[in-house]
Amino acid sequence: MADYYMSHFNTRIKCSDRNKLTRENYCVPTRNISWKNKKNIRIATDFFKQYKRYPGLCPSCYQSIPNDVFADSEHFTEEFVAKHYCDCMENFDLNMHFFSKIEADKFERHLNSFVRRNRFKEIDDLKIVSGVEGIYIMVLDEYKQVYIGVSADIKRRILAHWASKKDFDHLLCGAVHESVLSIDSFGALDTTRIFYKPCSWYEKDKAEEKYVSKFNSKYRLNRMGGGINGETDRDLREVMLFANVQTRNLNV
Repeated sequence: MADYYMSHFNTRIKCSDRNKLTRENYCVPTRNISWKNKKNIRIATDFFKQYKRYPGLCPSCYQSIPNDVFADSEHFTEEFVAKHYCDCMENFDLNMHFFSKIEADKFERHLNSFVRRNRFKEIDDLKIVSGVEGIYIMVLDEYKQVYIGVSADIKRRILAHWASKKDFDHLLCGAVHESVLSIDSFGALDTTRIFYKPCSWYEKDKAEEKYVSKFNSKYRLNRMGGGINGETDRDLREVMLFANVQTRNLNV
């Protein structure tokens, strides 16, 4: 596809086949380990060298390589890739079925009530939130879902969501029948409305946690409960991340 651009929320967006989520562009299998997992392997290895034990909450697959998941520190096994691809596509289909069962009018009433009660403002131009610190809500009307986030620069963060592609090994967050699709798996055109509310840097973590918990989990794509962005202690952050994972029953 030739390089050309379109305008979305009065912002120039590069056209690509990932501007909208499809079943075909959702999951691209690869044996290459993502940067995040390479980092986890390195942390576990360095920790073991220093303390002769692995860090808390360290999955067993990081503790002895090669194994059923990692062929080496750079590649997954072929068996893992094949199984993970099937799991990811099953989860995708389950999520799409889940979305199809949501009643649009109930979603709309919940969203309208939420933004009105909590005084969020709707925008149609991302320049309005350029450099603005606060809470934002991305609305994906086709799927009757929202994503609630926090950022020191809302425009930059939303553009990062639109430009991101979730790594193959991080498409699932939880069990196949419970994992919520990541906002970073969706394209720019999947976001149809945006709301925001400014807040100061020392308020934003608590504000994110509050607003995520107040929005019906049936209608939101957040994989984490929120409120842990400011945590700097790595071990405590790991525990909080583990405890904050949000899942949904897709077998409905």
